[in-house]
Amino acid sequence: MVLLYNHHGIYVGDGKIIHFVDPRMDGSFLSSSSSSSSLTRCRMSCCGSEKVAGSGVRMSCIDCFIENGSLCRYKYQAEKWFVVFKLRRGTCTTARSDRPEEVVHRATYLFENGYVEYDLEDNNCEDFALYCKTGLWSTNKSTQKRSSQVIFDLNKGIVKLRELGVRKDVVKVPVEELRLFVSRL
Repeated sequence: MVLLYNHHGIYVGDGKIIHFVDPRMDGSFLSSSSSSSSLTRCRMSCCGSEKVAGSGVRMSCIDCFIENGSLCRYKYQAEKWFVVFKLRRGTCTTARSDRPEEVVHRATYLFENGYVEYDLEDNNCEDFALYCKTGLWSTNKSTQKRSSQVIFDLNKGIVKLRELGVRKDVVKVPVEELRLFVSRL
C-alpha cells in the first residue's frame, strides 16, 4: 500500500511556517520529510521550536519544512465537483479562508499557547491548518475531522461528502476560546 501524505502548515512571514506534528515523535522531526541532519544545517534558531513544550505546534523555516519535497498551496472555495474528483486528497476544500491577518493570528496564538491533542485521524496537521485558515470547529465530538472526506460506494457512487465547507455541524470558534470550547464537547 502506498500512502500519499501532504504536510500542512501556515506561512506567517519572514520565511517561517507554523505547523502541527505528533509531539511524541522524535524532537528532530520538523516536517513531513526532515531529518536530524537538517536541524544541524539550518541557521535559523526558530527551526523545530515549540513555545509550549510537548504541544506539537512548531515553527520552522520554509527550507526545513519542505526539505526534499515541494511547496504547494491548499485551494479554498473549491467547487464541490473539484473536491470530489481531485486526484490527491488533502489539497482543497469548499470552505472560505479568512483574511491573512486572522489566519496568522490564529497560528501564532496556537504556537504561543498550545493547541489540542494530536490525533493522526481526527486532529492532524491538515486539521490544524484548516482551523487556522477558517476558524471552524465541529460541535460534534465524534466527528472532529475538518479535512475533506468523500465516501464512495462502488455500486452507488458518492454516498457522502463530509467536507468542511458543506458540513452543518461546524461553527466559528475564536482561537482564544478554543480550549474551553473543546473541553465542553
